Amino acid sequence: MSEGMHHGLDFGLDHTGRMRGIDEVEQGLACNCECPECGSPLVARKGAVRMHHFAHQGESCTTGAETALHRMAKQIVADERRLVEPGRDKPTPFEHATLPDDIPWPGLRPDVVLWSETATLHVEVTVTHRCEPKKLDEIIRVGIPTLELDLSLAYRLQRRGWTIEQLTDRLVHDPGIRRWLHLPERAMERAQAADVPEPQTPTKTPAPIDRAPTSRIYAPFDGTLLVFDSWYGLVPRDPVARAQLIAELQKPRSEEN
Repeated sequence: MSEGMHHGLDFGLDHTGRMRGIDEVEQGLACNCECPECGSPLVARKGAVRMHHFAHQGESCTTGAETALHRMAKQIVADERRLVEPGRDKPTPFEHATLPDDIPWPGLRPDVVLWSETATLHVEVTVTHRCEPKKLDEIIRVGIPTLELDLSLAYRLQRRGWTIEQLTDRLVHDPGIRRWLHLPERAMERAQAADVPEPQTPTKTPAPIDRAPTSRIYAPFDGTLLVFDSWYGLVPRDPVARAQLIAELQKPRSEEN
């Protein structure tokens, strides 16, 4: 079997549910890791000649490497809590991070949620499959800024040999892998430019356009710790409660349409 046909993994899932790099674990079955895709035990192969990697103890699955990279990338983004946003030079820091896969979540889950006192960011990690139209519609409907980190080209070129340090640097800093899937401020600016009528006189001021609804505090969120979101105003600090509130805010607009 050629090197390109091996289904080796760069990362394995340990018994606590965290992804691990090959350098973090003991050799062989003592690594105590499994494939995050099929759940089969993994062997940490750390020989002197071949590239270090995880291998299935038995029959290999064909998508384990993709799933392992995707899960490790999400874990790194949540652990680091900082990202260079498109058009910026330095990483934006966030105080908190959540992996929605680990908690109840209304609607379609983002891969990672980052938030601080003043901003919330959803992150999608692409390895081989981009967001489907249904999820893109959900992203736009919810209205929270959403950033895609696209590892698809790097995955095709590299396939195996990732270290945690390499992947962290690319996820946090590489400008070539990031793009906005949705940025409400820019979308609103475009809508305003299209909807503002031509002034009838040079001194006529166009009527202000109604922006997205400001936050309303509903009974289920009374007493909840609130933070300021640059798009929705005051929202629950808890990401699950926040998502529920945003869904509630969207209902009147969808019903009117």
